[in-house]
Amino acid sequence: MSEAHFDEYEHYNFEYDKHIFSGHSGKQRSKKEVETRTNHFDPSGHSRKILTKLMNTEQNKKKAS
Repeated sequence: MSEAHFDEYEHYNFEYDKHIFSGHSGKQRSKKEVETRTNHFDPSGHSRKILTKLMNTEQNKKKAS
């Protein structure tokens, strides 16, 4: 395909679409935005599971007594 007849706006649209519709980014996000809005590694482990277990244990102790 010859690009001789394209103007600056068409080149901009092609570049923009290439970044927006890139694979697996979801919700039309750019690659940079996808990197910033992802789940990050938690070095302390399964903190949510542990917290839920502790909260349930305390509730059960209160119900028992």
